[in-house]
Amino acid sequence: MSELLSMRQHYKLLFEILLGLMPFFIVGFILIAIFNWGETIPFFLSLFVPTDLSYLSVTLLGLLTGTISALIIITLIIMMKTELPQTESGEFINKLMKTPSGIAVSSLGGGIFEEFFFRGVLIGLFIGYSTTIDWVVIFLSTFLFWIIHVPQYKGVSLALIGVFMNGLLFALLFYFTGSLIPAMLAHSIYNLGIGIYFIKK
Repeated sequence: MSELLSMRQHYKLLFEILLGLMPFFIVGFILIAIFNWGETIPFFLSLFVPTDLSYLSVTLLGLLTGTISALIIITLIIMMKTELPQTESGEFINKLMKTPSGIAVSSLGGGIFEEFFFRGVLIGLFIGYSTTIDWVVIFLSTFLFWIIHVPQYKGVSLALIGVFMNGLLFALLFYFTGSLIPAMLAHSIYNLGIGIYFIKK
């Protein structure tokens, strides 16, 4: 009976994560429809086409960037003996990162839904007017990405700095390649690396 209850709690946790990620997808498509009326699907598809690099190059770039970022943050976590905050959000992440399926959902969900919204939509829709506007858009998107993670990591400076730096890194991957592929892969690999660290710990 307790095993069944545990499975129910586990699936409830996964459902909550997916439910929490869906607004990024829905609001993102609404914004695309508003700003690119009649061109929603072509715009969406264009988010995955690299500007100058090959698909292989952007794939390798994303995998390498995510791996290096995860290794740097994990090393800093170990060196600084950083723990997740004792908050409701912190406990939620702790539970999530202690199950293989939770790590998988976090990796793919964060990598796909968050990158689509924060990079593909918030940057993709508003760049191309001038270099100055592009950089303002990149920093605003990164700041909004950071803001939504503050409740999860409140009081943990390393985590908050890491979120901002990764947000900026993922934004630059999208901006300079023209494709969400490297940002999505980097984000997914980073979340996977952190998840594996916590589950091993």
